[in-house]
Amino acid sequence: MSLLNALPLFLLIFVRISSFLVTMPIFSYRTIPARVKIGLAAVLSVLVDMTLFQNQSVPLDGEFILLIVKEVLVGVSMGFIAGILTYAVQLAGSFIDLQMGFAIANIISPENGTATPLTGQLLYVFQLLFFLGINAHHMLLNGLMYSFKLVPVSEMNIHLIEGSTAEFVTRVTARMFVLAFQLSMPIVGCLFLVDVAIGLIARTVQQVNVFVVGLPLKIIVGFLIMLIVFPAFIGLFSTIFESMTEILSTYMNILGSS
Repeated sequence: MSLLNALPLFLLIFVRISSFLVTMPIFSYRTIPARVKIGLAAVLSVLVDMTLFQNQSVPLDGEFILLIVKEVLVGVSMGFIAGILTYAVQLAGSFIDLQMGFAIANIISPENGTATPLTGQLLYVFQLLFFLGINAHHMLLNGLMYSFKLVPVSEMNIHLIEGSTAEFVTRVTARMFVLAFQLSMPIVGCLFLVDVAIGLIARTVQQVNVFVVGLPLKIIVGFLIMLIVFPAFIGLFSTIFESMTEILSTYMNILGSS
């Protein structure tokens, strides 16, 4: 097969993989140079083309533009679905910071250039280290390669805007809030008890300045509780990454279902 006939299929594969990397955790960060992202997408596209699409071609006709748009939507949505649970850590950090008094001290995240909570960024860094330590990015790339079997690049019949897809995304988003609540509840609950104790002290010993004593006490207690429950965080990180693979597989099955 000539290079000219193989080029349209390669472009479709490249568009899906590059769109996936735009929203996929770790690979989408601004700290990674654009040339590295493009080179990685090109290498993966060559591997997928040589492995799954031997002696296949896509006609370069008027439908080709629609196929490119379809591949962009599929790749972006897959990356978003795969990474949505990782945002539960930052959401949990915002809940914790609100109780600890760090809510007014957000920092600019170098990964995406947005303001993030202090505790959320700390937990997010630990999550990324755990993510790389268990090779979870390999599982996501494997799921991306598997998507070409479930969602063919040469067909337009995908279920991207149907009710089942919207319902699935809604359930995944709700699951993110549940995970954020599970991550933050031990610390937020203990800090709530500290607030109750400070309130009782303020009513019984009025000479104590609760604004001077309360804030450092809540910070100290918050960090101590965080150290105690950190092994439980590791368990929840493992649950998040296992769920990422399951969610991505289910989403691809929904997109490719007939």
